[in-house]
This record gives sequence, C-alpha cells and structure tokens, in this order.
Amino acid sequence: MKTAVVTGTSTGIGFDTSLHQARNGYRVFAGMRNLAKAQPLLTAAAGLPVEVIALDVTSGASIDAAFLAVAAGAGPVDVLVNNAGIGGATPLELTPEDEHRTIFETNYFGAVRCMQAVLPAMRERRSGAIVNVTSVSGLIAMPNQVAYSASKWALECAGEALAHEVWRFGVRVVNVEPGVVNTRLGEAVAPL
Repeated sequence: MKTAVVTGTSTGIGFDTSLHQARNGYRVFAGMRNLAKAQPLLTAAAGLPVEVIALDVTSGASIDAAFLAVAAGAGPVDVLVNNAGIGGATPLELTPEDEHRTIFETNYFGAVRCMQAVLPAMRERRSGAIVNVTSVSGLIAMPNQVAYSASKWALECAGEALAHEVWRFGVRVVNVEPGVVNTRLGEAVAPL
C-alpha cells in the first residue's frame, strides 16, 4: 500500500483529500496542527487506512517529528499533498506585517519545509508525487487579499520550478488552483 501525507486535514480540501486517497489504495497520514479537531475525520474514515498525526507546518520540529514517525511506521512517502493554509482579507494598508508574515509562514514556507522533508527519499527511489494546493489567487491577484494572493503566487512559482528540478528523478510536482471552496479557511487568519 502506498503512503500519502496530507497537511491541513481538519476541514475542507485536506479532509476530503484524505478520505479520497484512503478509498483509493493509500495509507493516509492526515496532518493536523490541533489534534482536538481530529474526531470528525476519524469518524468519516472509519474502516479506512487514515491515521491522524500532529503536524504544524510552521514548526520545523513538528515537521521533522511527523515525517520521522511516518517513515518509521510506513516507510517512505509516495505522495505529499501540501494543503495547510490560512487566509486573510484586508486591504494591504490595513494588514499588519506580522499577519502578512504568518500567512507566508503557513502557506509558503510550511509547504517548502514539507517538500524538503520528502524530496531526498523520492529522488533516491526515483518516484513520488507532490501536490501543492495553491489557489486561483495564485494566478490572478485578488483585491483585499494581498498577503494571501502573494503567498499562493509564491507557492505556485516554487511548484513550477521544482517540477523542472525533479522530473528527471521520476518525481512529479503538480499545482492545483481551486477557486472559492466552502471551507473554514477564512477563520484561520490569526496565528493558530
């Protein structure tokens, strides 16, 4: 059974992606920053190979611990889905710098850290896939969402460049740019 790690799985796209992968032959490690939110996913995944793990993409120590636990329990990661994200909806002049940095820390740097955690083994095995959930805002800037749009543009660019770096090693990198999806992303503006 192949192994998948999905970040940001307490609701929305990450929640549904975890279930979809588990129904289609993957052992899924569903990363959540707050394990108190795990029960809805565990209930929905009853009988499916889904394990919830602590994974805060803004913490290098959390990422290291999570990927070490996955490797010890299931071996190398075959698929990484970078889904964890936070939003923001204020005009630039009203967006405090710390909020701007928090959005980038989660949406961009968190995904980069996770990619760096799986890439050496994927390259060595000459197989693997990385899916970055960016946004249509990563292609078309949205007013009053400057920090969010900029972070998604950065992730979009990183994914495109990385795809060129690793294709010769058999590793595929895909960016997915959903439009508006009914998730609770907007509630996650403040540091979580």
